[in-house]
Amino acid sequence: MDFTIFGGNGFIGSVVVKYLINQGYSVWIPERNDSSIFIKNLGVVIYCAGNGDCVKTPFNVYEANVNLLSELLQKANFSKLLYISSTRIYMNNVSANENDDIRICVNDSRRLFNLTKLLAEELCLRSSRDVFILRPSNVYGITLNSPLFLPTITRNAINNGKVDMYVPMSYSKDYVSVDDVALTTILLAKNDIPIKEKIINVASGYNVSAKEIADILHKKTNCEIIWHDIDFAEEYFPRIEVDNLLKYIPEYNPRKILDDLNYMIDDFKSSMKNNL
Repeated sequence: MDFTIFGGNGFIGSVVVKYLINQGYSVWIPERNDSSIFIKNLGVVIYCAGNGDCVKTPFNVYEANVNLLSELLQKANFSKLLYISSTRIYMNNVSANENDDIRICVNDSRRLFNLTKLLAEELCLRSSRDVFILRPSNVYGITLNSPLFLPTITRNAINNGKVDMYVPMSYSKDYVSVDDVALTTILLAKNDIPIKEKIINVASGYNVSAKEIADILHKKTNCEIIWHDIDFAEEYFPRIEVDNLLKYIPEYNPRKILDDLNYMIDDFKSSMKNNL
């Protein structure tokens, strides 16, 4: 089985590639504008490419999230395609089941992201190709030098003695490890059993609040947590349902963000001591 990974140098894609290579699979990461993607047999395609900067580069958001995918669905030769979407489309919905109606919010500055993800999903469903869609929740990593949310606030807590929080204490959402997303994607890609559900959530199945994260940072580092009183736009994220995923991967047991945060703090402190 050969794999082609679009977005293979990005956050999620690079971890997918790492696990596939470690498992002995042949992996190709096409360069941008490589026309041979419409000539070669791509094998199993995992589409991790995407863009979320709706304010500065709206046309790039459309290009990455929709346009290239549309061309692949129409022209490319592949056995199966997995499209990485997002559970952000459930924002301000009452619930987060794969079959729920989706609400688009006028006051959401990133609604273009949600719209392009939904458009891409619909193209997948209408393509008559062997395609299914994964909706990961808020993906986090624990690499210490990463610019992502968890590593950044961990470094700030230890190095600066303070963490700035620009959301309310009650703000909560589902977090899923990038390793869980990558391994789940690969398992589903390799699954020979026909998958009836064309859309599958990949999440922890429970929400974690900003206060819970802040409390661990304060307890472990004695840092100051600064809650900024800003005009925060309404953002509510319901609990993400993972029943469909458990049908196909009953052993699915995702990492816990609060456990990983504890680990990151200890690891960061240890690395600082070793560098003294």
